[in-house]
Amino acid sequence: MKQKLEKFFKISERGSSVSTEIIGGATTFATMAYILAYMTFATSVIPGINSTGVLVCTALVTAIACIGMGLYSNTPISLAPVLVIPGLIAGWIADGTCTYAQGYGLVFVSGVLFLLISVFKLRELFARCLPKNMKVGIASTIGFLIARIGMNSCGLYSVDAVNGYTFGDFTQKNTILGLIGIAICFILTYVKIKINGRLYKIKGALLIGIVLTTLIGIPMGVTVLPETIFTTNAFASIKDVAFQVDVFGVLKLSFIPILLMLLVNDFFGTLGCGLALAGKAGLMDEDKNFPAFGKVFLVDSSATILGSFFGISTVSCFAESASGIESGSKTGLSNVTTGILFLLCCFISPLFLCIPGAATGAALVVVGISMLETVASIDTDPVEFLPVAAMWLITIFMSDYVGGIVVGMFVFVFIAVIRSIMEKEKKYFPSLPVWIMTALMSLYFIF
Repeated sequence: MKQKLEKFFKISERGSSVSTEIIGGATTFATMAYILAYMTFATSVIPGINSTGVLVCTALVTAIACIGMGLYSNTPISLAPVLVIPGLIAGWIADGTCTYAQGYGLVFVSGVLFLLISVFKLRELFARCLPKNMKVGIASTIGFLIARIGMNSCGLYSVDAVNGYTFGDFTQKNTILGLIGIAICFILTYVKIKINGRLYKIKGALLIGIVLTTLIGIPMGVTVLPETIFTTNAFASIKDVAFQVDVFGVLKLSFIPILLMLLVNDFFGTLGCGLALAGKAGLMDEDKNFPAFGKVFLVDSSATILGSFFGISTVSCFAESASGIESGSKTGLSNVTTGILFLLCCFISPLFLCIPGAATGAALVVVGISMLETVASIDTDPVEFLPVAAMWLITIFMSDYVGGIVVGMFVFVFIAVIRSIMEKEKKYFPSLPVWIMTALMSLYFIF
């Protein structure tokens, strides 16, 4: 069995091992599991929604998407419902903008458009149009975002309309546990153990850190143990949220802005996140292109179509995959492991939902820091570096890495045009695909 896995996933060829891939997949799952609670919360505004059905469908779709990605693309880039979008769709349904069936009909149509773009390799073409320095810089951009998400989960900072950005309340047990978790994850990840004169790195450091932080949270009262570990009425609840897609009902001019918003968000979200994770896993070539991107796009778009049938919004690359990659994941076996654990959630979701945000947040802070290591590969020449700096600023201060990529691209095109005019060198002038991609990117801020 082990030899078959080695051969199919090319594990040794990529410098990994079966145990490393399994541990990495479990680590990714641990940092992604919060999506189950998030989806039930985000869709709770929909009148009469069955929250158990939403949770089970989320676990099922995420599991199938991750396993499909692992088997087809052989990458450790996991998939899950995109954050923010579930809340938007639920809001449109709740306020009467669309019916429940129309809401997921929009997701279905956007998924079909993603699939067509993927089949004709347009997304892959646009990926190659990104400047090399931006491709390298995207990894650190995602790093800032992941670290920020982690800090928020740990209670180390908060944002509200009145006070803006504020430090966390360090008298709160969740914040204290978050600090403890960060210390544990950092030590286990970066401190090596010396045995018989040789230094060894701890395998599964982040997964161990999440488990230890969760256990420490029990006597602190932060980790709340469930009354039962089994999901109540798991599969019976699926029918209440699934298979209610109205495709023809969304073929109206009034729905075009919403459709374009879903399309643009997933397009550039996957583009940026996919490149960042591929770079972190060492899957990019010398020109910083990602050979398997075409396969990633196909699975991504197919997962969105699948999700629409189960009442789940846009499914795309999940930045938290970086936690498994930091643990050593380099192949699709990691994704298959993540998917299997999400399948288990269909039956025993309360057990996984008891992992506190402080535990997963601590791991994400360390992962974010690790992704900043790619800064060393960035060309710091002012002309080349400015688009990267623009990406960072938008991501850090607006928590919008997709918007950061868009602004970075605008800056790159502006500089390229000015440079070609001032230096009278046609080679600097942006190519037609670059102009087309930049124009499409502008839709992100319109819709």
